[in-house]
Amino acid sequence: MTNTMEITPQVCEAVRRAAAILEGRPEQVIQKGNNSNYVTDADLRVQQSLEHDLTALIPGSVVLGEENKVWNHDSSYAWIVDPIDGTSNFIRDLGASCISVALMKGEELISGVIYNPYRNELFYGETGCGAWLNGTRIHVSDRDYAHSHLCAAMSLYDKRFAPQCFRIIERIYEHTDDLRRFGSAAMEVAQLAAGRVELYFEIRIAPWDVAAGALLIQEAGGVYECLYDKGMQADKMFPFIAANSPENFEQLRRIVTEELPVIPYPQNLVL
Repeated sequence: MTNTMEITPQVCEAVRRAAAILEGRPEQVIQKGNNSNYVTDADLRVQQSLEHDLTALIPGSVVLGEENKVWNHDSSYAWIVDPIDGTSNFIRDLGASCISVALMKGEELISGVIYNPYRNELFYGETGCGAWLNGTRIHVSDRDYAHSHLCAAMSLYDKRFAPQCFRIIERIYEHTDDLRRFGSAAMEVAQLAAGRVELYFEIRIAPWDVAAGALLIQEAGGVYECLYDKGMQADKMFPFIAANSPENFEQLRRIVTEELPVIPYPQNLVL
């Protein structure tokens, strides 16, 4: 079996190979769930490419991906994959989509890779080894709360929770610099790790959206939490918050937990 502490460069190669599929336009677009949730033939082809390459790196490993929710609790290693995060952006040719891959052993994050092919930005990291962007080590910013940018979304796939999101965003926005929305959670958490934004909140998110980014934030000196859970769990939805510093994190967490004292939805993914 490949040494997992040396596996990230091979994951980066697999992600770059799969990203070639994003150079074309989608041939087929299928609506799933609601009017804001789509899958394309490109999503499926990227996932298939990654499944082939990643499981070969660690025989016996399994893939949990947005477009192929296969989960085996008996497996030691799991790849958490979002083949195209920002599918709606991809459909509209906005140039703001990415591929996200994380490797977990049990509930421990080992490796994370996020690639934005439109800017040729490859973010990657391993537990205990730092976070990197195209060969240069990255670190969260040192901006205080008043000068922070917040990335947040409004529960796009279940808009019943949008009012809570708006209240939280309004309270944070009142005392910070500005708000950003990229339409890709993985891209947003990578921006936080790179020191480009400082705060992140999403009320309902899946592990494939933020697993790789969570590792990058941790290795870049930031703080994150899967709210009301002990850690990242590959088979659950959860609220996710992150910040560049413990001080900013505590202010963010206080507001979120006041407005969201309990998780208002079933957490188990349908696998």
